[in-house]
Amino acid sequence: MNTITTTTMTMSVLNIYGYGYGVVAVVVFLILLLWQRHRFFFASSRSSPSTSLLLFDSINSNSNSRSRTSNFVTDADLKFLMEILDEKLGSDKWEDVLDKRNHHLSYSVKCCRPKNGPLKYLSKTVFNDISSEMLRNFYMDNDYRKQWDKTLVEHKQLQADKSDGTEVGHTIKKFPLLKPREYVLAWKLWEGSDKTFYCFMKFSMSDASLFSIRFTYLAICS
Repeated sequence: MNTITTTTMTMSVLNIYGYGYGVVAVVVFLILLLWQRHRFFFASSRSSPSTSLLLFDSINSNSNSRSRTSNFVTDADLKFLMEILDEKLGSDKWEDVLDKRNHHLSYSVKCCRPKNGPLKYLSKTVFNDISSEMLRNFYMDNDYRKQWDKTLVEHKQLQADKSDGTEVGHTIKKFPLLKPREYVLAWKLWEGSDKTFYCFMKFSMSDASLFSIRFTYLAICS
């Protein structure tokens, strides 16, 4: 019987990371203030193009877009994530958030609140009687995701670098009690010799200077 384990890590990375949460609060306040001012002068936002799409318009029209796309997610990102798994996960203090299981799978979530860093979440799912290739196809098929992911309103691929494997897409998600949110995502998938898959994803809501990083790790466990 094959057992597949997926590990997902999510955290926010800010350019002002080293200045602490006081500066972050000020920046967030200024962003909200500017956003309210923008809404006041441009109330008819539906008639204007999406901010997230505008972010990548120049990339799509650039003749060197392939090389720029391949720079969104690199092998250095994979190395960074491997270092996190090998070192920091053992040293950080993680709090249990959720732990559920049945005969088919188990799911657990942990949270870490570093003193001088962003909030981090780590989730782990163990599937029984499934291959890593099947699970990879399930997670990476964005068209099929529309059938089972109730939070996904729309997804559109903006770019795909076949030589490098990097993809860029535009996604609209709707969470309960919240308005739909737009994201621009860049991701890349690596495959190991033992059929282990690594996926590194970056996403931004409207500003390329503010990224969250999501890491997904798939492995076959005996």
